[in-house]
Amino acid sequence: MDFLRNLMLNYASRTINSDVEFMNIVLSDGSYIILEGDERKVSIPFPKGIATTHTHPGICLFSHKDLETADHLFSIGYAVVSVMNTRCISSLYRRGVYTLDDKLVLKNLVNKVKKAKNLEELMNIYRNLTFPNYLKFVTYSI
Repeated sequence: MDFLRNLMLNYASRTINSDVEFMNIVLSDGSYIILEGDERKVSIPFPKGIATTHTHPGICLFSHKDLETADHLFSIGYAVVSVMNTRCISSLYRRGVYTLDDKLVLKNLVNKVKKAKNLEELMNIYRNLTFPNYLKFVTYSI
């Protein structure tokens, strides 16, 4: 959290002003990289890593595309996937193996988020989110 506050907050501010998203990836050896994306998106072929966070110009909740990416990243060994803006950070993290049950809940979440019609509906989806095993969802204020 300190890393995100101290380093990524500046990038989150830049995203608010320009809509250009940034991503950091903490690599398996503990080093990190920061990448600049495009307006309202950032995508790359992911290297071996343990955590990633990308900035959002609006709310700090995962889009359905972000959740699909999280599923892929958990499947290849990542432990934390986050989104942030200048006021908050939302994270999905695993405290054990990525189980089939957790994967199915995440896939169901993708569909619900895709169908959400407004912000209140989206927030209710996340408020009621629980995973059966080792995956957790948290939001922190900065």
